[in-house]
Amino acid sequence: MELLISGGAIFSLFQLSGKWVQWFESTVEFTTLPGQVSILIIGTLGLELLKIGFITHIIFRAFWLAMVCANYVYPTGIKKEKIKWKKPFRIYAEDEEDLQQPIIKLDRYCGIVIYLSITSSIFILGIIATIFLLISVPSLLDLSFAYGFYMQFVVLFILLYILDLFSSGFLRKIPYFSYVIYPFFSILDVLTFRNFIQKSAFLFFTNIPKLKFFSLTAVMLTIGLVLSYLNTYEEMHWPNVFDKREYKWQLTNKDGLSTSPAYYRDESISRYRGNPSIQSKIVHDNFLDLFIPYNVHYDRFMEGIDKKKEDRLFSDLQSISLNNVRLDSLQWHESWRDSENGIARHIGIESFIPIGHLEDGQHIIKVSIQPEIINNLVKKGEISAWERKRLEGVEILFVKDTQVSIEQ
Repeated sequence: MELLISGGAIFSLFQLSGKWVQWFESTVEFTTLPGQVSILIIGTLGLELLKIGFITHIIFRAFWLAMVCANYVYPTGIKKEKIKWKKPFRIYAEDEEDLQQPIIKLDRYCGIVIYLSITSSIFILGIIATIFLLISVPSLLDLSFAYGFYMQFVVLFILLYILDLFSSGFLRKIPYFSYVIYPFFSILDVLTFRNFIQKSAFLFFTNIPKLKFFSLTAVMLTIGLVLSYLNTYEEMHWPNVFDKREYKWQLTNKDGLSTSPAYYRDESISRYRGNPSIQSKIVHDNFLDLFIPYNVHYDRFMEGIDKKKEDRLFSDLQSISLNNVRLDSLQWHESWRDSENGIARHIGIESFIPIGHLEDGQHIIKVSIQPEIINNLVKKGEISAWERKRLEGVEILFVKDTQVSIEQ
């Protein structure tokens, strides 16, 4: 039964870990909250620790079952006289000794592994809840105390609380200082679900040797952090330290464009698609279907539109050019569509750009923000010159091919 449960849990966790990253990435379309990155990384770590725990458990339990079966088949124990090893090799077994003690020992290891995995995941879930309630929610509600000293104070005590946990309650053992941290740690004990697992933790920590515990914890955390990094480095725009290809950023000259599947809606992607896109890389139609999603980061640019707030339109932001020729008379339509991954709905604008006059071959559609809007924001001091360089726009390469349509 345990093997079945662990196997099902492993399968579910592998599915969930990918969905978690996709789901969280999709939330950046409609909200920006302090603590988002921390929640993503900590949540991913919790899922990876659970995977490590269940995988280790299923290996241990399978070997335990194998030993139980062997012990049942051969109840008379080891026949030492049939083992003819010569010195310096030694036989660490007594004559007629069975596998009862190794079976009991491995059974205990199974319990320790599954306990550490589940309790650490519960605590990590509590840390996520704490960050969300104490940091993200006040910001979401636009409360005045959500910034400045309050934010620094909360972050400091969360870090102290985690330090205390990994030091086996070192801060709680300091005379007088324990009175200072008591009210804050008591609140965090509730928010992080520590009170829920405290009694079992006392039982565990007062019986297991400290060196063995910290060694096991260090190994699990190291593996969990590595796996978490592999799951999130793309979303966090971190370099892949395991990729040793030295020239991966020197694939083409500066005129080469990216043909990432994220720009073409007929190509499947494992990540969240939150950028402008067209229907296909190779276009057989006489119209280019351009969709631009609206995300919360555009709100700051809407302030640069020289109109009353109620008269501003998301389509006013867009500057579209086709083969370096600006298109000023496009008709835009609002579009609401379900996202491929995550919980966010793609809300944006869509335009059908005539390309029947174009010759077959490569063409470039460029999507950027109106230059005059960026200039307005620069004058107001709301955007720096460095940020301005990052707003040069997105260029999408497509190939027009009418030969297929003619043959059909």
